[in-house]
Amino acid sequence: MRNNIVRLPFFLLAACALFSGAARGQDTLAAPRGLLGFPDSVFIVSHVVFSGNMETKDFVIKREMSIKTGDYITRTLLEYNENRIYSLGLFNRVQISVVPGADSLAVLNVAVSERWYVFPFPIVGIKDRDWSKWYYGFGVIHNNFRGRAEKIYTTVVFGYDPSFRLTYRNPFLSEDGTDFLEVSLGYNKVRNRSLSVQSVNPKFDEIHWSGSLTLGKRFALKHTLWVTGGYESIATPDADPPTTFSPDGRDQYPIFSVGYGYDSRDLREYPNFGASVRVTATKLGVFGADYDMSRYAIDLRNFVPIATRLVLGGRAFTDLAAGGPSPSYNRVYYGYGERIRGHFSEIIEGENIMGTSVELRYLLFNPIYPHIDFLPAEFSIWRFAIAVTAFADAGTVWFRGTPLALDRFVKGYGGGINFLLPYSLVLRAEYAFNEARDGQFIIDVGASF
Repeated sequence: MRNNIVRLPFFLLAACALFSGAARGQDTLAAPRGLLGFPDSVFIVSHVVFSGNMETKDFVIKREMSIKTGDYITRTLLEYNENRIYSLGLFNRVQISVVPGADSLAVLNVAVSERWYVFPFPIVGIKDRDWSKWYYGFGVIHNNFRGRAEKIYTTVVFGYDPSFRLTYRNPFLSEDGTDFLEVSLGYNKVRNRSLSVQSVNPKFDEIHWSGSLTLGKRFALKHTLWVTGGYESIATPDADPPTTFSPDGRDQYPIFSVGYGYDSRDLREYPNFGASVRVTATKLGVFGADYDMSRYAIDLRNFVPIATRLVLGGRAFTDLAAGGPSPSYNRVYYGYGERIRGHFSEIIEGENIMGTSVELRYLLFNPIYPHIDFLPAEFSIWRFAIAVTAFADAGTVWFRGTPLALDRFVKGYGGGINFLLPYSLVLRAEYAFNEARDGQFIIDVGASF
């Protein structure tokens, strides 16, 4: 590619530095406002009390806390635990206060402001981060069933790629929160994404029916293992010729997946520090059958605070195909879910994908919590902050049999403003350049990674 302003080695070196320093940087965080003015490591936790959780069980909150009875209290630990509890998505605000007692002991008071948990809600959004692909609909959710962070929800979506889904997730099969379960049933009508297939069949839809059961186990605070079994049916009734393995235009096959996750991030929606690792191996179809392929994926993320309110984040990921041939509906892409800023709307298709990102974030001010008196209590406390960013992305996709080459990586870089809004919403306004210094303005929802 010409004018390679951002070169791949920069990404690899930065990613290696980030991921090798996953445990560093926590003690460089500034002290959160509102905490008592005591030096670190003076008081020891005697016990923890909870307040404000009218619906949520104490053990749900306690499960997310890294600080335990007998631990020394530090400002960094208090801020980390406030963010971990907030990441449950159940509260508008979390505050941990310290009540000193005798003999260097202290009580931790965890005060929360609960969100509204049961409500019908409208659905309006964009598909594949493309503002021309609008969808709309409605859903009903219970986000904290029985006060145990269980989620039951159903959604009906119209417009682009209409769908229906019913899901139940129980993260507390036992009170210690070590075992969890998720059941899901769904229907999707998906517009064909494959560029190679579109050259023969310009426009047709894929009809997806799926069901799955996931069982998992959470070890300590940060480690998770899970297995998933499911079944999927995909039909392409309007494709001529059919794009399925089966000549009747319908593929039906079992799915089995096993995964491991590690997560030490403080705030999942917009981390200040910590790392996450997600590794999955998925078998699609039956050994020896017409549809017999596998996918192996890994996603690494790390966030290192380097100064007050200044965080360096990095991500590296890949998703690889193995075994038999992959049908068009099991390809991977840039330009849909995954994007390279600077090439944000360009669609690149393959069987395998690889990418990396580096982002420097500066929080202009610590989160503020304006109180809106005329709203119900569950909606009256809002969380708001603004960050400015500088970023660089690189990635590629390829088909098996094609060599992986550095000159095939597409790259982009730029900067932007991120708005951290109530109910864990992040809105980004960014400007990015590609290798030729052509610029593009981007409006997107959610953190970049």
